[in-house]
Amino acid sequence: NITFTSEKKQDIEIRIFNALGERVFVESKEAFLGRYSKQIDLEGYPKAIYFLEIETAHGVINKKLIIQ
Repeated sequence: NITFTSEKKQDIEIRIFNALGERVFVESKEAFLGRYSKQIDLEGYPKAIYFLEIETAHGVINKKLIIQ
């Protein structure tokens, strides 16, 4: 589950990469404002470490995801 709130309108890109740097998921939102909430199904992918990136005009947020 990914949940965050954007308090001002901005373009946002949400990406998930595997440990090899391959994109597993990408979603772009233009002029997004408000609460974002999405459940992403990674069931078809191997158990491993993945990386979540949320990019805005103000920078990039990185989080590690561990699928067990």
